[in-house]
Amino acid sequence: MKRVILSFLLVSGVAFSQDYRAKVQGVVTDPTTAAVPDAKVTLQNDNTGVASTRTTNTSGQYLFDYVEPGTYTVSVEAAGFARTIQRNVTVQVRGDVTVNLALTVGAVAESITVEAAPVAVQFNTTSRELTIDRKLISELPIIARNPFTLALLDPAVVNDYGQDRYPYFMWSSSQIDVGGSTSGQNDLLLDGVPIQLGKKGSYSPPMDSVQEFTVQQNAVDAEFGHSAGGTMSLSMKSGTNEFHGTAYYFGRNPKLNAVANSVTRRANVSRNHIAGGTLGGPVLRNRLFNFVTYERWKTPQSLSTIQSLPTELERSGDFSRSLTAAGAMRIIYDPWTTQFDAAANRATRLPFAGNVIPSNRIDPTSRRVLQDLWMPNSPPDDPTGLNNFKLGFPRYHRYWNFSDRADWNINDRWRIFGRYSRFLNDYQPVNYGNSPAVPVNGGIMASRSMAFDSVYSLTQRTILNVRFGYTSLEDDLDTPSTEISEKELESFWPGNPWYKSYTSNLDKLYYPQMIVGGSGGLTFGRGAPWLEHPSSYSYHGKVSHAHGIHQLKAGFEGRRAQGIRHTPYPFRFEFSPNQTADTFIAPDTRLRGHPWASFLLGALEGGSRAQYISSLDLRSNFYGGYVQDDIRLTRNITVNLGLRYELETGLRDTENRVSRYLDLTNPIPEMQATPPSIPDSVRSLNNVAYVYNGAWIFTDDNHPNAYKTPKDRFMPRAGIAIRVNDQTAVRIGFARYVIPAEVVNGTLDTLPTYGFNASTNVEPVLQGVPGAVLSNPFPASNPLIQPLGRTLGRYQNLGDAATWLGPELHTGVNDRINFSLQRQLPAQIVADATFFMNYGRDLGYSKQLNMMDPALSYTYKAELSRSIANPFYQYLTPDKFPGQARNRQNVTVGSLLVPYPQYGTLTHEQVAGRRDRYRALQLRLQRSSASGYTFLWAYNYNRQRTDEFFNSDDQYAERFTLIPSNNPRHRMTLAGTYELPFGRGRRYMGNVHSVVNGIFGGWSLSSIYTYASGPFVRFGQMIVNGDPRIDNPTRERWFDTSVFARAAAFTPRTNPWQYEGVTGPRTWNVDMTLAKFFPITERVRIEFRMESYNVTNSFIPNMPNASVLSSAFGRSSTQGNLGREFQYNARIHF
Repeated sequence: MKRVILSFLLVSGVAFSQDYRAKVQGVVTDPTTAAVPDAKVTLQNDNTGVASTRTTNTSGQYLFDYVEPGTYTVSVEAAGFARTIQRNVTVQVRGDVTVNLALTVGAVAESITVEAAPVAVQFNTTSRELTIDRKLISELPIIARNPFTLALLDPAVVNDYGQDRYPYFMWSSSQIDVGGSTSGQNDLLLDGVPIQLGKKGSYSPPMDSVQEFTVQQNAVDAEFGHSAGGTMSLSMKSGTNEFHGTAYYFGRNPKLNAVANSVTRRANVSRNHIAGGTLGGPVLRNRLFNFVTYERWKTPQSLSTIQSLPTELERSGDFSRSLTAAGAMRIIYDPWTTQFDAAANRATRLPFAGNVIPSNRIDPTSRRVLQDLWMPNSPPDDPTGLNNFKLGFPRYHRYWNFSDRADWNINDRWRIFGRYSRFLNDYQPVNYGNSPAVPVNGGIMASRSMAFDSVYSLTQRTILNVRFGYTSLEDDLDTPSTEISEKELESFWPGNPWYKSYTSNLDKLYYPQMIVGGSGGLTFGRGAPWLEHPSSYSYHGKVSHAHGIHQLKAGFEGRRAQGIRHTPYPFRFEFSPNQTADTFIAPDTRLRGHPWASFLLGALEGGSRAQYISSLDLRSNFYGGYVQDDIRLTRNITVNLGLRYELETGLRDTENRVSRYLDLTNPIPEMQATPPSIPDSVRSLNNVAYVYNGAWIFTDDNHPNAYKTPKDRFMPRAGIAIRVNDQTAVRIGFARYVIPAEVVNGTLDTLPTYGFNASTNVEPVLQGVPGAVLSNPFPASNPLIQPLGRTLGRYQNLGDAATWLGPELHTGVNDRINFSLQRQLPAQIVADATFFMNYGRDLGYSKQLNMMDPALSYTYKAELSRSIANPFYQYLTPDKFPGQARNRQNVTVGSLLVPYPQYGTLTHEQVAGRRDRYRALQLRLQRSSASGYTFLWAYNYNRQRTDEFFNSDDQYAERFTLIPSNNPRHRMTLAGTYELPFGRGRRYMGNVHSVVNGIFGGWSLSSIYTYASGPFVRFGQMIVNGDPRIDNPTRERWFDTSVFARAAAFTPRTNPWQYEGVTGPRTWNVDMTLAKFFPITERVRIEFRMESYNVTNSFIPNMPNASVLSSAFGRSSTQGNLGREFQYNARIHF
């Protein structure tokens, strides 16, 4: 026992391993069911011939740990008994296979062989997981060829990314919810090595190289952590004693496909060319194996866009034919004629004569931008001109993926493997508008993944495992068709290069981003490139030991995340129909005001801004350790007990450019001595005392981290598995997870970098009059704030808004519980019924520290929008009060009714305090491949509620309400393969002529069916009088729009976020494969496949519009899925 304790201490200096390998264990008994000690048990891999041997203990128990996924044979020998052999033992990723062996009296030379596979019920573990075996992986129609998409076969998993889950889209692997809200916060493992970087996935292997895939909803084993609760694990194939491989080609031809979108009549332009192969075999038989794979794509991705563009008349300023949804003229008004009467809560404007903007009133920069704006190409959806541009277009991908894995069984006690993997995707879109303003993305995506693993048996019962891993990705925007030159940028503001200081660190310039908001608007212009180069080093190790009824293990891990990130976005100009409505007080922009009229006038919204963003080189360290004891109390009862601990260092920049926090307890000396002269008329309205505190805290060499992390992150795990009989088990498991800071705010997230970055907003709209125009967004009276590093010290951000994470970051905690009943039915079908719960607490939210009490707006109404002299205008000196507030001569009354008037909006991000409640009934039937067919059926019914601020009053009071989730409550999946029973080697026509067999034999079918009820429609603040449900929703009228009206000004929200029965379209889909095998020789076969996606060509509408101010309110405007696609495939197996 001393040796075991010493091993545990030693391994804590190495690392711990979140392993993908499995266990095989059981009990050896004699004919009287008494335990047989000292029996010799051998586990042999059927493919590699590698064998391991164990001896049963006094209770007759044996255990094989670190078993690679595959098919095995278990044999046992004992004096006085015949040799017993159990074949067809299927071992899956993270499996815990029970093989109990009953001996028969006889000579050892005799043997008894059992061919039937052992019972697949999990008798020893209480984790909740789903494993997809090689048969399903190889034969199911997976349109994206991304193995992480297999997680969606579990209906407890919800896609949070979109339709295009191709392997080079790295967000697609991580953006899924697993048993609750875990998107971006799962742990992705490849051969046990973590490959998620921050919230983002990285390397995804070719489908043909994957052995098995497992998604864990609740890992009771304390070995697993660094997530919100979800874990996805892939294991790669390895070489065997025989050379095996594939060579394949996948193709698509647009002529075989239905239209991609039935509304736009967009053709499906996908013309895929995917080729690749695999080769695995021995280098030294029974010792050294290699497996290599390569895949290459040349494919256009089918995309579409639906936009609302200004007509020829509107571009000239003529809105006389611009209509409302009812066909009346949509009148536009001049915002510079605003007359404001605060006492009467009224504001009025004068309309433009004839609904035409005079030519001399059109902003010159807006006129210049219009030269790059493409024309409508389609009849609009309604009289407002909505969706008058509809187009399908391709984005071309040139992608390759390579991976090589070597396995070396050095001797009976020591085995290692190493793997190197890499992909690169160069993608470029078609510039459908022949303009640099087209909002399309192109660039480079690349990833590397490396792994090294060593398993060493110290004794028969003690094993040491060490693993090292490296993962990196590159995600760089590079779209030459949307780049512009310095000269082209100057053409927008001739003679006024106001932007120079903010673009000085950019190697490339992109078209300025324009956001023409509201119904009938458009966002266009790229703004700037981005660059993301994160990477991670991981080192892991553990020691496991079997001692009597205990299966002990302990381990430790380290992860070092780092990455360079640069996302500049120097230009953002916003326009709203509110600026040309008849009033700025709760305008009805369905009838009056037009977004393109506001754009032509150059009337900027206050959110318009310019930014200088420097690059960051970020680092963080993560450490975790655990102990686990699986206790076999009796042959029928196993208890799982574990404890996990995690520690993070916090995020830091190598040059200390990340800030820590704003200390609002620290008085500002100059403001205490000479406070600002806020008028008594304003002070009398305020219901909070002014607090002139604030000191900005930067990171430095002594305090390099952006925040501190707690040191009390203990995560208990407990479970009990009860073997009711040889076919049935009851399993109860509990696991606590602490969400890592790296997936909350990590190397790919926005961080406070004030002083090294700078952001300047345009002058705000005051009393309905725009403060800035596009042709001169930053005049001398509102100069750009310059990045000055740490020179401002504590006075940084005085007079500006600020956001921070520190001084401490407490991330959320999820407690996961599952109650499961599992039973093996006839035909090797395993049935599972589970009640699953996730209780989240201390989840992060954005805390507003400088918020005006909303009740003041209900009482004083328009008075709070009245403009008054700014008490901070030229206040103190620029080094003591440096923000934009010092340059503004006037502000609104409401902006001064906050506790810290010397600042703008103050936001403390990721403050702990929210709850999440998820409960689900989960049913599953699963049959592994046998007798020509395999299938998986699963159903999930869930109810989820999450803490939210119901309205602004609750936000001010920090009063949460558990709001029901808008996710679908019902999800069901059915997947399977079936070999038609005709032809040689099958049930019928087994001896037919080769020609007949070539026609009728060797066929197989595989299919995936998915169903989800509609997600709930979410509504903003409105007046609701009645029940919005209708019996027969249509695309034109999804709910009763007549019960909704726009909210009155200066009133709180009272209507619910969503309504029972008001859900979006339910979704269902059938993908199918028909395959035929042709034997060429005994070892070589050719497979031809035809795959059909959305084989029924079903039309699923998109979610209906839920904005009461939109002319499309209550309507579903386009198709939410893609039309039927065909893919053909030829594959050589050898």
